[in-house]
Amino acid sequence: MADSEQPPAPSEAERGGATRWTCQTCGAAASTAYCGVCGERRLSARDLGVLALLAQVFESITSVDGRAFRTFRALFLEPGELTLAFLEGRRKQYVAPFQVFLIANVAFFFLQSLLGAQVLSNTFASHVEKQVYSPRALEIATERLQKAGITRESYEPVFDGAVDVNAKALVVLFVPPCALLAWLISLGRSRPGGVHWVFALHFVAFWLLLFTTLGPLAALLISTALRVAGQSERLLDAIWSWVLMALSAIWAYRAFGRVYGGSLARRALGAAFIAFLIPVIRVYRFAVFLITLYSTT
Repeated sequence: MADSEQPPAPSEAERGGATRWTCQTCGAAASTAYCGVCGERRLSARDLGVLALLAQVFESITSVDGRAFRTFRALFLEPGELTLAFLEGRRKQYVAPFQVFLIANVAFFFLQSLLGAQVLSNTFASHVEKQVYSPRALEIATERLQKAGITRESYEPVFDGAVDVNAKALVVLFVPPCALLAWLISLGRSRPGGVHWVFALHFVAFWLLLFTTLGPLAALLISTALRVAGQSERLLDAIWSWVLMALSAIWAYRAFGRVYGGSLARRALGAAFIAFLIPVIRVYRFAVFLITLYSTT
């Protein structure tokens, strides 16, 4: 019996166009469309065309922005889902916790600057006249300015320009106390330590975005209702704050139940996040005041 004829070697087209190439990113040899070492894709002439650029724009919108949209939708409408997904290992579908926090931080301070509002960044006059710590702040500032030979009138613009930068940089100080509170409330519920930090990052991100997105709308609606009812708009700040605090408490209650579970009483304690936030805000403002004062005089 004659030897059977060997089949011809597959052509390049039959192999799907696979040829050996050198990855320009890591220098490894590859024979598939993607480098097996670093994942870089093989460049072709079509990748440099206008259509390829448009295709990349479309892909970025549908993949990256789609993931971002899914993340912030869950942050608002499914409290605790992002932290639970992190705990269970479902992380690819959402933006990472610290990135969520950074995006919320940037959005918050951008809109605050745009609207001229002051929630975390206060002027010099506000620090020394309108806060619970104002008597002590005024005493410290007066002594500091006298030593530096600077008048309050000339210093206030300097302080007001620097305080915004410090307020943005130091907002991360909200995370440790919130993580500590989450740990204290969840005692007896088996959760790794990192989960408390992730929960705190998501909570602070939600809180910042709540003030960014719903804050102006709530202020407008409340202001309109007060004018219609013939009431003084001096009530606006108090009512506006309580509405946003109530929404935050509802979020914390639902998120704590989803992540930590437990009894109704324990979940109710989760809503204490928002009550805890009030003294934290005051300590934060005073810390920003001191850092700004001592770094600009």
